[in-house]
Amino acid sequence: MKILAMDLSLSCPAFAVLTVNDIGTVDVEHLSHLKTNTKKSHGYRLFQIYKHMKNILKEHDDITDLVRERGFSRFPSVTQALFKVVGISDLCAITSGFSTVNEVTPTTVKKAITGKGKATKDEVAINVSTFISTNIKFNTDDESDAVAVGVTYLKQKKALA
Repeated sequence: MKILAMDLSLSCPAFAVLTVNDIGTVDVEHLSHLKTNTKKSHGYRLFQIYKHMKNILKEHDDITDLVRERGFSRFPSVTQALFKVVGISDLCAITSGFSTVNEVTPTTVKKAITGKGKATKDEVAINVSTFISTNIKFNTDDESDAVAVGVTYLKQKKALA
């Protein structure tokens, strides 16, 4: 199983390609984030995200599953922008041959990684490292969140203990 895990946003989406190795830890084959220019239109920024995701799927053409953190509603304008990004990820998935993008809730991710559903971003970043085969420096919280989403999904699918 090789997955593309995503922590989506309009300002800084993050992506991680993960596999489980023979010793039962996670190999991170790709880790990236994309800072979009807030002075550009939503359409321009969405197209940047689409191209970034499409390139990852082309580079890692043996990905079997896609998973993202499920969005939640907090502020209307932020929520609307997030769901535009979700739509772009769905479009990219379909045009790349995937029928669905799986989702996990933020609380599920926090609980799977730290043991508690109300963990902080720092706690998630620190604890997710225990599942990874090599020492990785996360450049943003979004990158550690993307890996945490992937680890949670792998645990749900029983590919990881």
